[in-house]
Amino acid sequence: MDIYLAKERAFHYIPQVTLEVARDRMEQKKVQAVSGTLGALFSRAKPEEVQLVSVENRLEAFWQVSVKLRTVYERNRTYTIPLSGPEIEHVTLFGQDLPVTTDPKGKTSMTVNGVEHCVEEAERAFTFDGSGSEADMSQYSSFLNKEVVDLENFTPEGVLVVPPKALASTVVRTVLSQVIQPVDAEIIHEERVDVEKLALNFRPVYALEYHWIPKDKHVVLEFDALTGDYDSHGEKLGGQVKGILTPDLIFDLGEVAAGALVPGGKVAVKMVRAVYDHTKK
Repeated sequence: MDIYLAKERAFHYIPQVTLEVARDRMEQKKVQAVSGTLGALFSRAKPEEVQLVSVENRLEAFWQVSVKLRTVYERNRTYTIPLSGPEIEHVTLFGQDLPVTTDPKGKTSMTVNGVEHCVEEAERAFTFDGSGSEADMSQYSSFLNKEVVDLENFTPEGVLVVPPKALASTVVRTVLSQVIQPVDAEIIHEERVDVEKLALNFRPVYALEYHWIPKDKHVVLEFDALTGDYDSHGEKLGGQVKGILTPDLIFDLGEVAAGALVPGGKVAVKMVRAVYDHTKK
């Protein structure tokens, strides 16, 4: 099996909503967010009781992987061919005499052995969140992004860049475990997987922490700066970010044995780094 790896790339998305606009929008949502369903019934907060205490402007990572598969192989098959009647004793086909059989119902047939020459091709695309869990990120596909050329020194001012917990090898291994399936074949002539896209993306998120003073209750609203959606059960990540954006660590496929990426590990695997022209459709 041959695995061809595209050049790893990183991108960051351009916010569609500024932090100032997000704060204005969340100001209208803060009472509902801190009061909650039960609070709305029994003890609803007053706007002046809910104060914004901190803002975290951050970039959260997610992965995109797209692969193309090609398998060329042969498999043996036996074909049963129905014939016109029980009066047939044998059939000459391609210069060979073939026996026939008649079942108890009077149906006559013959069997022919053959070799099927097969080519299977498929394309799949996957997205994963920063922890390596498969997640639908298709809602971001239409938004503008820019390539991060110097990932190690990617430190936008005033923005917390959250490195992915899952490394490239983790997501590629997950993808291969799904796309590589056993082949019913006697001979495999070609088994190739092209990882045509391996991209680390960073999407903008604003985390706004509010304090309901009389109840001493804190709530973090996460605002998606691309879609404008928000989550009232958010969290601040500043204290949890331990790693740094080290390309050799995050894009760690050069340090991983090729066979370790393939489920089962019982086939010989060759891993080849290739550079694709991403402008081609």
